[in-house]
Amino acid sequence: MTAWVRASVLAAGVAGAVVGASPSTAAPPPDFPDLAAYPAVDPAAYQVTGGHPSTSGWAFTTAGGLRCQNSLIPDLGIFCEGPVPDAPSEVMSVNVSLTTPAGFDRREGELETPWSSLLPVGSRFAAGNGVVCAAPDEVTFACWAAKPDSWPADTPDPPDRHYGEHGFVLSPAGNRGY
Repeated sequence: MTAWVRASVLAAGVAGAVVGASPSTAAPPPDFPDLAAYPAVDPAAYQVTGGHPSTSGWAFTTAGGLRCQNSLIPDLGIFCEGPVPDAPSEVMSVNVSLTTPAGFDRREGELETPWSSLLPVGSRFAAGNGVVCAAPDEVTFACWAAKPDSWPADTPDPPDRHYGEHGFVLSPAGNRGY
């Protein structure tokens, strides 16, 4: 089982206990960074191909040391491993998707995410799968997951999940997930 799958399975159980993740909301809170305010990078420069669609998508690192993979499958969302600011030292990963609120995971051992291209500070990553992330500064990173505008408004939910709007902000001023 890959680190990404483990993080997805484990994150939901520790999200609230680790850094105070709150339930999902219909829109980002007022203090959530305006991701659209940052210029977008070309996602093609970050594309990765794995042996299965679940391991394909886009990967990047942040100036703060996170290594992130945004899945080609929108329901899997984005997973990031590395130092999570203002969190216990064992909290080393965060994830969010269109169907799952943000989750924070305690990890031990070496990170398994491959090294990849740097997402420049002051830029936004949006590959069109509903997950948008930005690095407003060297120590802040935020992601928002919602149905992409390209999907029909009446796109049905998967049989066992509900599409929602979820996200997280990682910052020395405090981490928030919803």
